[in-house]
Amino acid sequence: MPSVQKAHELFREKDVVILAISIDGLGARAVTPFMAEHGYSFLSLIDQTMAVARQFGVRLVPTTYVVNREGMIVGMGVGPVDLASPEFAQYLESVRSAS
Repeated sequence: MPSVQKAHELFREKDVVILAISIDGLGARAVTPFMAEHGYSFLSLIDQTMAVARQFGVRLVPTTYVVNREGMIVGMGVGPVDLASPEFAQYLESVRSAS
């Protein structure tokens, strides 16, 4: 999650939205204090019933999707991804410039 926050800070002024979707069964009771305790300011939605996860075919956590301005999924990764890495930043820049 720290790399998610770093990516949010790096890209929030560049028309990129970093969005986390929590599938924690306790919902907001768990997510809200966790976000506050760690100082996370990126968007976090709660999918307590896993409806969104099922719709996207999520099988493992974490799963990362990159969605372009047109709403098309242009990238996907399963497992930990360093969203603050130079490689991922370069990838996001290429997606931004292509759409």
